[in-house]
Formats: sequence, structure tokens, C-alpha cells
Amino acid sequence: MNQELIINNKHYKKAENLESLNMFKGQLYETIVTTQSNDQVKNAAPIGVICKDSNHVVIHLDNCVHTHLNIMENGELIVNITKHPLIFTYSTLGELEEEYFGEFNEFPMIKDSLGFFKAHVVKTIEKKRENDYNNGIGNVVTCEVEDIYISDNNEIVPLNRAMNAVIESLVYYCRFDHKYKDKQDIIWTHMKELNRVCQKVGNEKEKKSMKLIIDKLKENHIYLE
Repeated sequence: MNQELIINNKHYKKAENLESLNMFKGQLYETIVTTQSNDQVKNAAPIGVICKDSNHVVIHLDNCVHTHLNIMENGELIVNITKHPLIFTYSTLGELEEEYFGEFNEFPMIKDSLGFFKAHVVKTIEKKRENDYNNGIGNVVTCEVEDIYISDNNEIVPLNRAMNAVIESLVYYCRFDHKYKDKQDIIWTHMKELNRVCQKVGNEKEKKSMKLIIDKLKENHIYLE
């Protein structure tokens, strides 16, 4: 494997372990996971990734979503490190458009990612997920890291508050369902504060992401007072 890589005119260098991506044992990181079906249909989804050690990660997957189905089908995925708020937003609200995808060894990845790694499943445990918003069956998946690449300009830095606000708002969006009608007031209280933070310290893309989320809720006849 070459030590250097060029994807869509962006240069990457090969790294030895997850610490090179500033991913450390026991920590959870918000990432975009790209997968594809055996029929070569691409998918991207925001997934929290737990760093188990320098060469293994753990992810929790809900049943009946494209990412889960693809990973169960062929056991392959790429974990992408990005700060792009619209990629997080579009991949949560619907399907990510082709323009955001690149390719690594004939597998989809996010073309402008700050770093990424290919991984394959080594262990899967079916587990009931029980919390305030989810009581379904899912899988706890352990993956071994194969190839790690980092952008050669070393742009990997922590997310700011506005980006975190977008991520948290997307979590609440996914939880906002008629099944949790009795929790809507609590969710809206958090959404109002997240929107305030984003409007105060966010850049143009982060504010656009927040507007997309709120507009989507309004389409479902749910309003932010």
C-alpha cells in the first residue's frame, strides 16, 4: 500500500494508528460512516464511534437502517472524520448526494474528509437498546481498522460549540416522534438552547444546517416557539 494517496486532488498520508487521527481509547467521536451494499449502492450516515484501542472501534447500530443493513451484509465500512456540518445534516435528513463522495479502493468515502480509515467487522453482538428514546433491538459491532489516512495539512481539530449544537439537534430530530409525545416539551427546551448557541457563535454552514433541521420539523407540523 502506498504511503501517500490523492483523492479528488486532496493529499493524504498513511498513519499507523487511531491516535494519529486524535482518536483515543474510551472516547466517542461523531463521524460519518460510509458503506455500500453488495449491489454497489452507496450510503453515508452520522455514527458515533467509540475508540476501543489504537486499532479497533465499536459502533452501536439500530436495525432496519441502510448503514446497519450494509454492514451486516458485507462487514465493510469507512469511518470519515469531517467538520462539514452540511454533510452531517444531509446524511441524517436524507441521502447524501453524489458530489460529496470520493472513493478509496473502490469503496465510498467522504472526499473532503480530514482523515479516514477502512475497517471490517470482527464481532457482532445483538443487544436491546434501552433508554429514554429507544427500546428496540440493535447490534454492538466491533471493527478492526485496516488502513488509516490523514490529510497532509493536519487539519484535524476538535469541533466547536456550534457544530456540536448541530449534532445534538440532529440527535433530537431523530428522536422527535409521535411515540415520544410526552417528551416533546423537554426536547424543545433543549432545541431552543442549541439554536441560540448556533445563532450566536455559528458560521454560515452551521446556521444553514440548523435552519434545515427546524424547517424539517415544521414540515411535520412541529414548531419552535
